[in-house]
Amino acid sequence: MAFTNSHHTVKRFDTELDSLVGQVLEMGRTAAQQVARAVEAFNSGDIQTAREVIATDDIINRRDIDIDQGCIRLLTRRQPVSTDLRLIMSLNKAVQDLERIGDEAKNIASKALDIQGRGSALRGGIACDINHLARLVLQRFQTAREVLAQLNTERAWRLLSGHEDDVDAAFEDSLRSLSIRALDGGPAAIANLIDVVLVLKALKRVSDHAENLAEYVIYVVEGRDVRHVR
Repeated sequence: MAFTNSHHTVKRFDTELDSLVGQVLEMGRTAAQQVARAVEAFNSGDIQTAREVIATDDIINRRDIDIDQGCIRLLTRRQPVSTDLRLIMSLNKAVQDLERIGDEAKNIASKALDIQGRGSALRGGIACDINHLARLVLQRFQTAREVLAQLNTERAWRLLSGHEDDVDAAFEDSLRSLSIRALDGGPAAIANLIDVVLVLKALKRVSDHAENLAEYVIYVVEGRDVRHVR
């Protein structure tokens, strides 16, 4: 693994650091699964899957706490410096983003339950738009997790380089299409429209959190804080 190339004199430090990194990457995999399942539940109206996504959010929250405590233990016991210090600080920030991605998945699943509770269903065109955006967002999230696992600054910079990227374009296109597409008629139509917009925004925020992971990698390797400067 890229994190232990230096091989510290205290081998226990390498073991603890590897364990912490592994926990963060596993949390990322779980968060990605949550988003994918939430989108599936929203588009299909699968109430059971939506409820499972909401229940699984507790697992992500517990991992957030466990990893946060692991970072504190490493900081206090090992008193790391330089790259090691930046890495642990960045892992601590990364789990906050992953926890919020889990929250976005929970929000999407909650909106699925709300729409089903009104006895409504999405028309095919809207579901296609959401699936398209979700696919792009999950691809970006996958890339960001690979960048973090490899500490690959070249790919991190590429991920951050586009000002008008495909996720932003798909998000804007979906919002425009909602203005000319009608949801199911009846008194629930406006509430359904609002829920669709909130789901699109939740997916956009997942993409934003994924970009944060790439920023942390640049900070770890190059020592540059590129937040708010792009």
